[in-house]
Amino acid sequence: MSERRENIGHREDLRSRRKLVAAEVQALRDSIRAALPLAGEVHEIDGEHVLSLSLSMKEKADELAGLDRKIAILTRELDG
Repeated sequence: MSERRENIGHREDLRSRRKLVAAEVQALRDSIRAALPLAGEVHEIDGEHVLSLSLSMKEKADELAGLDRKIAILTRELDG
């Protein structure tokens, strides 16, 4: 298989992975929002749970940024 075809396949794999990670980030965001009710009392917030969700979301957001960089690099190579 040619290098170009390999790069196209790799980019498509990265794009698929990106969709999954983006969905995970959105789900974590929604969970954080649910854990921080607008009308709730501050003392009712489970800080450890919110922190855990936030750390997970940060890790996934970093992974998403890395995937975006790799996709951009492959796209430049394929288009250039």
